[in-house]
Amino acid sequence: MEIRAYIDSREVRWLLVSLLVIVLLAAMVNVPFALTKIRSRTAARPPNPRVYDGREAAQRSWPSRTPHDVAWSDPNYRMEWSGFAYREFDVRSPSPEAGVNGYSMTTQLLGWPLPVIELTQMWWDWNNPTLDGPEPDPRPRLVPLGLVANPLLVGVPLWALLFGLPFALVLMRRVVRSRGGRCVWCGFDARDLELCPECGRARSGMLGS
Repeated sequence: MEIRAYIDSREVRWLLVSLLVIVLLAAMVNVPFALTKIRSRTAARPPNPRVYDGREAAQRSWPSRTPHDVAWSDPNYRMEWSGFAYREFDVRSPSPEAGVNGYSMTTQLLGWPLPVIELTQMWWDWNNPTLDGPEPDPRPRLVPLGLVANPLLVGVPLWALLFGLPFALVLMRRVVRSRGGRCVWCGFDARDLELCPECGRARSGMLGS
């Protein structure tokens, strides 16, 4: 028998509404939660950072897009910190000229399970006219992928645990009732009846005869 014989249309609506509510709640806390993970310049970083030099740093490139049409030289130093809903990068490419700023960038990626906020600070040779560009200390930027995906990645498993799993157990109980000739809705012994005398539901949801 098709599984829909064990499901009431009102239950389907209830499941869909509950899924929508859980995903919307996850969306509401997505950005505010990420904002709480912003590390101030004076706050301590997580211990045991990962450090990359030379070719390893160059292969990992810059953690965020560079602001100029002129390509930045490859970095030769990279340090990474990570924690729950938090990643930070300090990446540098020193200038070969004494007294001239090289390229450097610090980036915080905040949010869980995917970053939803990016906070980047940049430094370069201020006196180079080809490197005019945006402010080196821009405002936090929303990451579209995390903004859209995080509510689904958090909300759907949470809904499955709170609503989907309990409903699956209810369906299993209805199958057991049906195979025993009982009403799938209330459990009354109604194996030879068209309607259950206990709840008045049709026998269309019964497997027993």
